Amino acid sequence: MKKEDLVKKYKEKSEENFKLYEFLAQEKRFVEWQAVSIFYSALCYVKAYLYSMPNMPEESITSHKSIMYWLTTERNAKNLMIFEKYYNFLYNYSRDARYKCNKINEKIVTRMLEKYREIKKLLSINL
Repeated sequence: MKKEDLVKKYKEKSEENFKLYEFLAQEKRFVEWQAVSIFYSALCYVKAYLYSMPNMPEESITSHKSIMYWLTTERNAKNLMIFEKYYNFLYNYSRDARYKCNKINEKIVTRMLEKYREIKKLLSINL
């Protein structure tokens, strides 16, 4: 798949995941899944951003580990500390909700939304 198509695909998937969050939040249900959908929206947005970089090899982002690697080595993301300040927070709370069955409250979801919005603001994607 061409890189432009990967960027478009992941940007659309990011928007779809965020719509799921909005639906769940509107219904005031499944707070843990709200957290998970925010994280997956961020994950897909980050993948779209990384694939928009000129030197990013096609199909090189295949795991959480590879996303973490690229966020800590790609110059702009590294300088903005995207992984350390924003992405890792979302990743950890999402894992807590999915795998540890930890309760996530609305205050945490609000903080996750703030971190998500910062990622989108700082990592602009030019299509």
